Amino acid sequence: MKTVFRNLLKAIGIMAYFVILNIAYVRMNADRLMNDIEIFAGAFLVFGLIMLEVAYKKDSGKTAISGIELLVLSMHSLSIKHVITFYQYDFRFYLLTSSYVFAIYYVLKSIIIYTKEKRKYLKNLSDISEIVKEEPIKKEAKKRRKTKETKSEENKKIDKQYVKEKLKQVATVKKDEEKSKKTKNKDKKEKVDEVRKENKKQEKKPRQTKKEKKTEKIEENEKKVKGEEVKTKTRKKKKEVVKDD
Repeated sequence: MKTVFRNLLKAIGIMAYFVILNIAYVRMNADRLMNDIEIFAGAFLVFGLIMLEVAYKKDSGKTAISGIELLVLSMHSLSIKHVITFYQYDFRFYLLTSSYVFAIYYVLKSIIIYTKEKRKYLKNLSDISEIVKEEPIKKEAKKRRKTKETKSEENKKIDKQYVKEKLKQVATVKKDEEKSKKTKNKDKKEKVDEVRKENKKQEKKPRQTKKEKKTEKIEENEKKVKGEEVKTKTRKKKKEVVKDD
C-alpha cells in the first residue's frame, strides 16, 4: 500500500507542476517562463541521475524506475518549447494533455502494484492453510525418520563389530604368517650353516699330490687283481669237488 500511495502522490505532484505552468503562462512573460521550465528540467535531470546512482549502488529496481521517470519528465519539459513552435500547439492545451498522460501512467502503475501485492497476500494465506494441513503428515514423517535413524544406528553398531572381528582375524592371520616365515628362515639358516661347515671341513683337508694319486690308483688295481685271483681259486676248488663226487 505504501508504493501505491507514493505513486498517487507523484501523479498529484506532476499535475500540480503542469497547473502551475499554466497559471504562470497567463501571468508571466513567455521567455521568462521558458527559462524557468529549463531550470525545472535541469533540476529533474540532476535528481534523476542521483536516483539512478543510488539504485545502482543499492541494486534496487524501484529507485531506478523513479529515476527514469524523473529523466523522462525533464526531457518532456525541455521539449515543450520545440513541440509548440514546430507543431503550433496551444501551450495550455499541450500542458493539460501531458499532465493527463502522466496521471494516467501513475494510476495504472498503482493499480498494477496493488493487484500484485494482493495476489502475494492471498498466496501467503493459501500457503499457511496448506502448512496447517500438512502438520500431522510431517509429524508422522518425523516419527518414521526417528525409527529409520535408530535402525541406521543399530546397523552402524553391527557393522562396526563386524569390522572389528574381521580386523582381528586378519591380524591373527598375519601373525601366523610371520611366525611361519620366521621358522622357515631359521631352517634355511641352519641348512646354510651346515653346508658352510662342510665346505670349511673339506677346505681344511690337505690336497693330494700327483704321486699320492698314482699310488692310490696302483693300490686299487692290486686289490682288483687279488680279488680276481681269489675268485679263480674258488672256482677251481668247486670244479675239483665236483670231479671227486
